Amino acid sequence: MVQQDEPEQARYIVTALRRGLAVLSLFRRERRVITVPEIASALKLSRATAFRTAYTLEQDGYLQRLSNSHAFQLGPRVLLLGFDYLHGTEVVACGREAVYALRDRTGFSAHMCVRDGTEIVYVLNASSNHRLRGEIPVGTRYPCHAVASGRVLLFDMSKSELGALYRGVKMQAFSEQTPTTVAALFATIAAERAQGYAANISGFVSGIVSLSVPIRDRDGTIVAAINVSDSETVLKDLPSVRNEVLNAASQVSAQLGWRG
Repeated sequence: MVQQDEPEQARYIVTALRRGLAVLSLFRRERRVITVPEIASALKLSRATAFRTAYTLEQDGYLQRLSNSHAFQLGPRVLLLGFDYLHGTEVVACGREAVYALRDRTGFSAHMCVRDGTEIVYVLNASSNHRLRGEIPVGTRYPCHAVASGRVLLFDMSKSELGALYRGVKMQAFSEQTPTTVAALFATIAAERAQGYAANISGFVSGIVSLSVPIRDRDGTIVAAINVSDSETVLKDLPSVRNEVLNAASQVSAQLGWRG
């Protein structure tokens, strides 16, 4: 029974479905195999519930059990969903040509990412040919507050909206440049928004430089970010590529219907 003080919409939530999605969300590039006890601990479930959830996902192809083991890894159905997203999402479809063209014009690695809560997810990657390139595979997640593309995706948020987004979230410092409070993040974003782009120089990964610009849809909503990034040894002059990134973002935004 739904409690009276819960929102009316709560009655429509399917708890079992939410639990299954939570299990899938536990997997990361650095955590490709998960056991039932780990699922139970991470999601605060009984082992029986964790096993039934994992077993159901396994039967439907979303998880695979490792040979001679009780541990699970992601199954092929999850990969198919990811491929469908990458090929079917409008912003990705519109941005693919622009990202590769940006890489070809500048010679630096170019990417597109979207926001998922307080993280960014890379959805397009066009790597440069430099030996010391900034390689970021599709599906990589980084914290918004610490990277240029993440802050770009937060450009339109008010201080109160940022506070709500980061309530209960620890903002880890990756360098002296990293904002670790909502106030510091808002101030950083305000300065970067005024110039129309965000940049990091060894701000997240030592020796890596990046510059990012927002992409807007027909309503003016920021839906993605496009950026270039590479080693400081090759990407030495950010102003020289700034207009290229701005132009690429404008092209994709125009394809999405933005007339601003």
